[in-house]
Amino acid sequence: MTGQQVGKAVTGGHGRGPRGRFATLYSGVLSCPIAGCAREIDPSRLMCRCHWYTVPKELRDRVWATWRSGQGAYSHEHQNAVRLAMSAVIAEACIPGHAAVR
Repeated sequence: MTGQQVGKAVTGGHGRGPRGRFATLYSGVLSCPIAGCAREIDPSRLMCRCHWYTVPKELRDRVWATWRSGQGAYSHEHQNAVRLAMSAVIAEACIPGHAAVR
């Protein structure tokens, strides 16, 4: 299944990701893929909100820019952006009571 947009594409502005509902490239992932995180996520998301916001904004922007409403999902640029974002996550930042330093 390809990522096709459901409804009209409306962006939230630079660095804010898409608005509206998007069909997913269903991967079967229903929990955050970051090691030790059991938070449930919508299949259209890369990771839970907590971990997503530990990724530097420049990398989050790059993931969105290369996604292009699912059209760029299998591009080398998007895959590289996702790898960089996943490696930039501060996993411990989302553990209650744990203070992570960036």
